[in-house]
Amino acid sequence: MQPARQTTEDVRVAVVSDHGVVAAGMTAWLEDGPGSGGTTVVAEATTVAQLLTARPEGPPVDVVLLDLLLADRSRPADNVAALVATGVGVLVFSLDGDLRRVTEAVRAGAAGHLPPGVGPAVVREAVTAVAAGGHVLDDELRRAVAELAGRRPDLSPRQQDVLVGYTSSATKLPTVARGLDMRPETLKTHLRRIKEKYAAVGRPAHTRLDLYRRAREDGYLDPSA
Repeated sequence: MQPARQTTEDVRVAVVSDHGVVAAGMTAWLEDGPGSGGTTVVAEATTVAQLLTARPEGPPVDVVLLDLLLADRSRPADNVAALVATGVGVLVFSLDGDLRRVTEAVRAGAAGHLPPGVGPAVVREAVTAVAAGGHVLDDELRRAVAELAGRRPDLSPRQQDVLVGYTSSATKLPTVARGLDMRPETLKTHLRRIKEKYAAVGRPAHTRLDLYRRAREDGYLDPSA
């Protein structure tokens, strides 16, 4: 997939959603009706990985419409980051409109968000704006992004692995440590430092359940799980 020249005309769109009706609806809205001239859906995929691997030399894409609720259980923020790295604009949507999930996507580089219930005219306008290098964010989302940025601890990649490994199951600590290829004492040290970082931003996490909640809130675990 190649990024295209960003203009307000001849906008080429890829839709990523594993909800067939949703994908078909988005495609119809972008290609039919008043104001749809110059907007074309050039690709559809059910996962971001499929889009990136199946069309490496495909037609240029200006904007990717990304469903945040995909059955492959991929993290929305990771999907957005992977797409943004190719140079395209990303416009996200989800049927549930979960603010935490949307906020993580925006922090990862999404240029806009389509709230549930918007109509075809709004979708086309948002796609055109993102293709031109603009952003489509309402005031509530802007505030949420700013608040989360100030209250999310800066965990190292290894600490993120530890947080996910420790909170994603009820497995005993020694077993978690083996899965992470570290000694139990090292895992305990990582957990202590993670707790200290959460406490420092005013979000204490004293227990495993507390850490699980923080991991979900910050997008390390799927909030719908």
